[in-house]
Amino acid sequence: MNEDLLYRPCVRVSIYIDGEKVSHGSGTLVKGAGGFFVVTAYHCVFGDNDQYAELNLESIVVQQQKTFNSTFNQISVTEVTGKNKIQDWALLKVSYDEGEESFPTILAGCSFGKDMPVHFTGFQERNKDEARPFNSRVLNGISNDEFRITLSGQDAFKGGTDDAKGLSGSGAFITDKGKLYLIGILKSVKGDDALNNDIKCCPLTDMIASIGLESYEISTETFGDDWASEKFGAINITDPRDLTEKLRAVNNTISDLRINRYCRDLALGKSELSNNILDRDLSAIKYRIFEACQKELVEFIDNTEQTQMTNDDIKELLASFTKKSIEIIEIKSKTHKYPIIDSDLMEKIVLDLINECYLSFDEAGIYE
Repeated sequence: MNEDLLYRPCVRVSIYIDGEKVSHGSGTLVKGAGGFFVVTAYHCVFGDNDQYAELNLESIVVQQQKTFNSTFNQISVTEVTGKNKIQDWALLKVSYDEGEESFPTILAGCSFGKDMPVHFTGFQERNKDEARPFNSRVLNGISNDEFRITLSGQDAFKGGTDDAKGLSGSGAFITDKGKLYLIGILKSVKGDDALNNDIKCCPLTDMIASIGLESYEISTETFGDDWASEKFGAINITDPRDLTEKLRAVNNTISDLRINRYCRDLALGKSELSNNILDRDLSAIKYRIFEACQKELVEFIDNTEQTQMTNDDIKELLASFTKKSIEIIEIKSKTHKYPIIDSDLMEKIVLDLINECYLSFDEAGIYE
């Protein structure tokens, strides 16, 4: 699932009084049967103590960036369709022109399981002009009109509440089989919850009918490899050499032409991966490949007495790494869901791991 698809529904929700901004939060733009709506947190619109409850619609300013760092476009609020202070949600009817590019189809996810990967994007208070994506997972299922998610992978609220401020109203999405499911919105993140990277969310239960969405159960048979993603982020790098240095270490006569070819393949792979695979999925894949190829490298070192390699030796070891990578992802696909990766791109992931200091052609690349 492309991150741009998750970016488009994200909007900034602000309250202005006499031209002064007094409240900042996030929201989620959704296309329903009756038009477009913005789902956000109640306190983002009406205030923590209802101090903005009597303001007119013109005080509610909703803005969207269609792509990262682009100009903000204002979206007019035409009606407050629904609200619930206790559950902390508000539903705004808006006037929105999706233009020539069709707005992504968003489905309502009403049934989801623990540890399912969740993505959300919002405008932090500390950086109000740039939406930031986060990776998380379901911590607890729906109970008493709320559920919890927790940040995963390398994401964390390092500053506690300060980092979390402004993210209320962000949509919590699950992606499954190429589809985008909205399972709820983020509520206020404060105190120990923020320090623990835990976030309370409000499910869509009472908003689905008003928006005009159909509810779907999300498959729980196979899903993202969140555990591997977290493990990859925890690896302590002990071999700081890049791809070029590692090639020259085992072949001091290798030509610049051949090195440039490997570096070009590496760059092409990085570009393709960044445009087609989410960071969470890629880090999980890299961890599985890293562990499998570590075993392959140990076998290679044990069975090789020479310290220098020929060009053919390097090609054969890369081919062996690639084969082992394909095999481990096929095995793990029985219990986890990964993007489809062909053998050519798999080899480029191997090159990326070598360049990022995780794999090599010699004993220095073996991790304890």
